[in-house]
Amino acid sequence: MVLQGRLQWSLAAGMVVFSLAAVAASFIGGDDSAVTTTTSTSTSTTVPASTTTTSAPPSDYTVMPGESLFSIAQKFNLDMQEIIDLNDLADPDKLNAGDMLKLPSATGFVAVIPNTTAKP
Repeated sequence: MVLQGRLQWSLAAGMVVFSLAAVAASFIGGDDSAVTTTTSTSTSTTVPASTTTTSAPPSDYTVMPGESLFSIAQKFNLDMQEIIDLNDLADPDKLNAGDMLKLPSATGFVAVIPNTTAKP
């Protein structure tokens, strides 16, 4: 490994200085064999994840210039056929800017995990 730049040299120098300081501190620290402190803390918590069913009414969406049914379905990660069925579209290729579409809502099971962070 060849150190080529100032950054690499300064990082290497910092590493050497830190290592030497750690070694010196371990020797200067003194004899800790006379004082022994043992602290043991064990906490175990088991919280089962609960599930929640969520549903919402269909949302309205205004078609923007240049958008197609395919691009709208991709944008919202929806199935095109669901949008066609919900809006009773006879010809899905004839969308105009400004048209209002109803988009199906996302439904399903969502795992809800409570906060398990212990207070200090």
